[in-house]
Amino acid sequence: MPRKPFFLLCLLLLIAVGKSGAQSVQPNMWTARSSTGLTLGGTWTAVTDPKTGSVTGTWTLVDAQRRTLANGGWSASKSADGWTGNWRAANFGGSEHEFSGSWRARVDLKTNAGFAALFEKAVEAVVGGSWRMGSYSGAWSIQAFK
Repeated sequence: MPRKPFFLLCLLLLIAVGKSGAQSVQPNMWTARSSTGLTLGGTWTAVTDPKTGSVTGTWTLVDAQRRTLANGGWSASKSADGWTGNWRAANFGGSEHEFSGSWRARVDLKTNAGFAALFEKAVEAVVGGSWRMGSYSGAWSIQAFK
């Protein structure tokens, strides 16, 4: 079963740690499409803390001309029933306002499962969760393919 190669691929895509102890991060790409057909995309990075297993990263939202429309940071830590985290967005739409919120992924993972296991699980079935920003909230989901 190709679980181990997929797991290693996820680790290589998600986590880059420099030899000197400084963390070096290569951005990954993301895309999303709304129910109305709006397509969004950008970059994201993830770095796992080897001592705690928590994950931090950055993300951008870019337009079709690859201009950055918004950027921010995010963090996550393993909870009993999945992953929980926070996110922050700055410079959205050219404004100097900052937005922040939280997110949760509810997924059946082993207690010691790393962040890459979330994506491995998304190959087997859709993984979802919830997000919140002030009085706004909603659901999200991901599905990964081999």
